[in-house]
Amino acid sequence: MRENEEKNIIFGIRPLEEALSKNTTFLKVYVQKGIGESLKFIKQILNRHHVIYTEVPIEKLNSLSRNGNHQGVVAKISPIKYYVAEELAKQLIEKDKEPCFIALDRITDVRNFGAIARTAHAAGFAGVIIPEKNSVTVSEDAIKTSAGALLHLPVCRTGNFFQTIKHLKDDGFQIICGSEKANKELYFEPLTRPCVVVVGNEEEGIHPTILKLANKLVKIPMNSELDSLNVSVAAAIIMYEVVRQNMVDG
Repeated sequence: MRENEEKNIIFGIRPLEEALSKNTTFLKVYVQKGIGESLKFIKQILNRHHVIYTEVPIEKLNSLSRNGNHQGVVAKISPIKYYVAEELAKQLIEKDKEPCFIALDRITDVRNFGAIARTAHAAGFAGVIIPEKNSVTVSEDAIKTSAGALLHLPVCRTGNFFQTIKHLKDDGFQIICGSEKANKELYFEPLTRPCVVVVGNEEEGIHPTILKLANKLVKIPMNSELDSLNVSVAAAIIMYEVVRQNMVDG
């Protein structure tokens, strides 16, 4: 285990309770499998704080704790604070801004995540939206891959990706989905702000329920010998087309 990772790990029930009382953001929480009273109690606390945890064998906890004094619980602290997309969007709109977000539907590759975040920050996007489940999270590797952009770009994590995108759409955000299933090419669609650019899972693309929310369904023109681009490259092309179309002279 690397030294910088050890600094972001806490062991034991009391340290976890203290972290929860300070509204600490967790990357992962592991609880030992079993029905001990102390563990039942800590699960109730985690549920009360809406913290997702994973039940694992004691061997997993022992591997994370050098001295084994974990009391059945180990938590990895997130290196950043997560935002709520709906709240951040409202704050920016109230400041007369027209923000754009990049939303990642079940992206699992940390390198793609870091590259997308780096581009989003450079393009002036307001933040990146990720689901709590079946998605990458902000780790030390992700921060490194993003060249530090994830320390400056707000990351919004949501328990219900569909509802978050729908909420933003209802609030006037144009939902732009990049998909090979689109009939129109990216450069022939007006992409207005505020907006949410959505890109999907490296293998399956954007989930059909999210595609149904799209105001604009666009594809990137491709040579006939190729059928797709890396998701981070595709995201960059779409984000910068939004920037290009909304540039103001002078």
